[in-house]
Amino acid sequence: METLNIVLSSAQICLLNQFPPAIANLLSDLFQPGTNNYLKLVYELQREFKGGGSPDISRISFDRIKYDAATAKGSFRTLLDISFTFGCEDVTTDKPDQTSEWTFTVNPAEKNMTLFSSPFAESRSTVDEF
Repeated sequence: METLNIVLSSAQICLLNQFPPAIANLLSDLFQPGTNNYLKLVYELQREFKGGGSPDISRISFDRIKYDAATAKGSFRTLLDISFTFGCEDVTTDKPDQTSEWTFTVNPAEKNMTLFSSPFAESRSTVDEF
């Protein structure tokens, strides 16, 4: 399982105490294409899906968003379109609507959000080095 740490502004923390649509807006805002947060998320998703070839993610959206303000914990699912390239065969395979489950915690005092990838995502092992 991999983690991402995201810095939040005071305005974003306020959104966490509102209705669920505000959380969806927060995630969309935090992960605007081209931003550093988006690139971090893409990197972690590519690691999760690396077994299918060389992944290239072309679309990310969020659903099944849950957040409990009392515990400052939540979860969401990413929906993504991925193309896998197999260099040796010069083949590309498109896989729309792939999913990845994430959980997160929010620390309002430190103004950060920590996201945890799917526990089923393959992590790199030192065995891979040999």
